[in-house]
Amino acid sequence: MPGTTPDLLIRPRLHARLDADEPRLAVLSAPSGSGKTSLVRCWLGAREPGPVIWVTLETDHVPRTNFWQAALTNAGRLGVLTPDEATGLVGDIERSADLAELVAHALAERGPLVLVVDAHERLRDDAAAVEADLVRLVRACPDLRVVLTTRTTTGIASPGRTLRGEVELLTGADLAFTIEETRDLLVTFGDPRTTDQAAARAAELHDATDGFPLAVRAAMLSLARSAADPSTPDWQSLVAEDLRVQLGDGAAYELVLATCLPPYFDIDLAIELTGTSEVKETLAELEWNGFGRWIPFAPGRQVFQYVESLRTAVLADVARMPAGRQARAARLAATWLHRNGNYETAFEVAVGARDYDIAGRVFAALVASNPEAISSARFDRHLASIPSRALTQYPALALGRGLACHRNPALLGAAAEFFRIPAAWTGPRLAEMPPGEVLMGHIAKVASLRVLGRFDDSARAAHHALAFFEEMPEGEQQHVADLGATALRHLSYSLCQDGQVDAARAAVLRAITMSTRPESLNHTAVYAVGLNAIDGRCDEARAAQEHVDPTAWRPGQTHTYVNALGRIGQATLLLDDFDLDASIAEYDGCSFVSTSEFWPFVTWTLMHARLGLGHAATEAHRVEAALARTPAPPGSADSLGSAAVRGTLAVLWLAAGNRTKAGPLLRTRTRYAGQLAPAVMLAHLVAGRTAEALAALSGLEARDGHTARSRAATLTLGGAVALRSHRPEVAAALLDRVLALVGPTGGRAHLMYLPAEDIAALRELAATQGDDALRTYLAGTVPPCIVTDIAAASLTPQERAVIVALSRHPTRATAAAALHVTENTVKTHLQRIYRKLGVNSRDAVIEKAIELDLLAPR
Repeated sequence: MPGTTPDLLIRPRLHARLDADEPRLAVLSAPSGSGKTSLVRCWLGAREPGPVIWVTLETDHVPRTNFWQAALTNAGRLGVLTPDEATGLVGDIERSADLAELVAHALAERGPLVLVVDAHERLRDDAAAVEADLVRLVRACPDLRVVLTTRTTTGIASPGRTLRGEVELLTGADLAFTIEETRDLLVTFGDPRTTDQAAARAAELHDATDGFPLAVRAAMLSLARSAADPSTPDWQSLVAEDLRVQLGDGAAYELVLATCLPPYFDIDLAIELTGTSEVKETLAELEWNGFGRWIPFAPGRQVFQYVESLRTAVLADVARMPAGRQARAARLAATWLHRNGNYETAFEVAVGARDYDIAGRVFAALVASNPEAISSARFDRHLASIPSRALTQYPALALGRGLACHRNPALLGAAAEFFRIPAAWTGPRLAEMPPGEVLMGHIAKVASLRVLGRFDDSARAAHHALAFFEEMPEGEQQHVADLGATALRHLSYSLCQDGQVDAARAAVLRAITMSTRPESLNHTAVYAVGLNAIDGRCDEARAAQEHVDPTAWRPGQTHTYVNALGRIGQATLLLDDFDLDASIAEYDGCSFVSTSEFWPFVTWTLMHARLGLGHAATEAHRVEAALARTPAPPGSADSLGSAAVRGTLAVLWLAAGNRTKAGPLLRTRTRYAGQLAPAVMLAHLVAGRTAEALAALSGLEARDGHTARSRAATLTLGGAVALRSHRPEVAAALLDRVLALVGPTGGRAHLMYLPAEDIAALRELAATQGDDALRTYLAGTVPPCIVTDIAAASLTPQERAVIVALSRHPTRATAAAALHVTENTVKTHLQRIYRKLGVNSRDAVIEKAIELDLLAPR
């Protein structure tokens, strides 16, 4: 602790209560100025040295997650946890379903440990949840002692708990100086010339102040400055806003005025803010008089923190300072806070001072150091306070504001307005803008265009961003390595959605080489897994999985947005192995399934799995309804993914025997028509139009928007058509091209599009030719999903009407009445329906009708 700490009067009666073996949870509940923090600091100073986690809450309405993130950050800074442990746990907090268990596990077996929560009242709405966490934490960690300071009453110190001895409660009455303590204070720290009068003055001072610590200290200051009568000291004004008056117009007031913007500061920042090196003595005087205190910040390092009432009062004067001086103080404070890892406060200081230039830089640097921050709600409140006119100048802030609205259903409609700002970005405003900030601007533009559904524009912007990145000096690329990896991931997904899959794969492979940390490598490698699997390059996808370190994930992170493409990739690989239930289960517990921009590819895998499980019609209805919703699902504007969904939807309707619904989907106007090609070939196949299918094949293959997977699917169906046309040499040539595209162990979920007799014919061809690679490609238990002789086609209109009536009425008699026919007529029709559908019960008829989509209005 810098210098001496004359205000820390040892108070044995209170130290004894804090030192008691039980309870290990103490609450100091008293108004500001009661000396709560000073008492705790003095008590800690008198104890045997040991680790202390000190958390001072600096803003109101601190969310529960932010509180625990601050606690774990401080634990890392103070050496209780290693920096890597602290960094990992800070991220885990946002994903953990049980914060108390997570923290308890982190702090267990660390030996005797004290957790101090200073200004606990600032939690506000989340106070009860944190208090419950703390109670559980004390029970789980027998070597942990928790001390809370608060200006308000708190549920954790309820009468029931205090009576049961679960909590030690120290109130304002307990903290007030006794006459004896006031005398000791005067003797120890008062004017040496009046020591002999201490006893008499102590009684007078105690009567005038009721022992209120800040008032006692303020009165002592008044006595030192003037010969004021101790019975009428102006101590009340020192407790309220007029505290600044007591500082006078000299060095102390100027120091407070210059340094009160950040919630705490060190000597170096104080020197920078004041422009003078003569700050230590002034801070010592402020501490002496109870206007601030040194608090633990890092091993061997402390920061100074003013009492709240003083800082609040002087901040009003800061608001009246010249704008230039305010801006300079905000810039220095925010930069210092950011440099010391307090990103949220740095951002808040900059935004509060309306210095959006530094706010933009802090936000960009935050994303560079922690790419997940851009998808976190941690900064939504601050982003919401930035006016739209300022957002136009800072694309990263506008993207953050748009994502904040996107996360809030009530503000979803406003999100597009903010995304349009970075979407219109044309480059940095200032030539000297650091490359990392410019790269962040490119990321904001690319991501915003993608969220707006402008996938072709997003891909063009991605190419501009790649060109900028290539032009960056190698040293600068290394300097922003993790941000560079984040950028390349975003760029790769935009390129993929625009059908530029090879360029996307190249970008993400480069991102892998740039990822410097195991966690960052995981975030990048899963993009390679997903993009390769989507393209049908399964061997490459499995190779990318080798880069993923399971131990580098934070708890719960594998089920979040950051691993979405990893999940999609694994689900796709399982599809290609025809492990359909496992493919669906890959998304169990995942938060991104229906609300993220990866919706098209998640849906594509689920559609194929449910096709193979025999639920084609049910799944087709589900996806059709989703596409018809307002707003539409994310990522459903014209793109590679949405075209793949529509092509697969056509396959589902064909499998369900509903060629009527499949038809319009096959004619969808899209820039990525290659994704519809397999469904077009299947439509020809099930209709028996082999000549038309072979004639159309070359045109379908040449369509834009193909992946290796969709082209392989088209050619495989072409091979089946060629065999039906008795042209085995054509079939063999087409299948050779399939193997060249995806290999024998590549994408093959589309084998489910083939009727069983066609798969058998292709396997016979492979056996005849002795082609082991082709046999491998065609192997596996392919579920029968498509039949060319659709049973529904042979049903008469009357039989269809009977099926609909039976689905709506409980008996044959009521169905007959609804159709205005006799019950015997219904019975006769039903017997024919049994024969045509291959079933033998009324329930089986209804089930088959649902599968064949016979109940939908026509």
